[in-house]
Amino acid sequence: MFDILAKQFQKPAGLLGKLAGKIMYFENRKINKWTIQQLKINRRDSILEVGFGPGYSIRHIMDHFRHAETDGVDVSEDMKASAAKLNDEYIRQGKVRLFVKDIHDYFPDKTYNKIFSVNNYPLWTKPRESLQHLYGMLEEDGIIAITVQPREEGADDTIAKNLGQVIKTDMEAAGFHSISISYKEARPVLTVCVTAIK
Repeated sequence: MFDILAKQFQKPAGLLGKLAGKIMYFENRKINKWTIQQLKINRRDSILEVGFGPGYSIRHIMDHFRHAETDGVDVSEDMKASAAKLNDEYIRQGKVRLFVKDIHDYFPDKTYNKIFSVNNYPLWTKPRESLQHLYGMLEEDGIIAITVQPREEGADDTIAKNLGQVIKTDMEAAGFHSISISYKEARPVLTVCVTAIK
């Protein structure tokens, strides 16, 4: 059962997918807000979220920065349906767009001031290549933030810290600079956020 549910967190679908989505929504709320703070969003920023899940972060951003525009990309059609429902008002206003794609297959028609991802990076099939791809989507001096709370069996604070170093190394390889690692005490295990500038 736990293996089945774990797969749903990677690509939610059906009834179990909806359950996974609700769990992600509540567990990730504080982590999402913390990550958004790291972005230092300005009034008219264009923002991309990679792995938008049930759409909470996008809704939070748009509720607080109504002049911003936010795109989201996720591999799950079910998550798109949930996120679209939550952000219906902003989608109708043309301020939010949602896409179903793997990140390395996503080719936007614009560039972004801010890019972020919460609890999605370990699921990327080509993390370094995808970071290089995101580098190309980011405006000069734009900020990227990658946040992860390890979810695998046996995850602990050490794994979170090691993951932070891995993400930092991957960001350096992609060309980012001014890389910073931050930690947040959260249940069940320490959460890491790595930020960088193009």
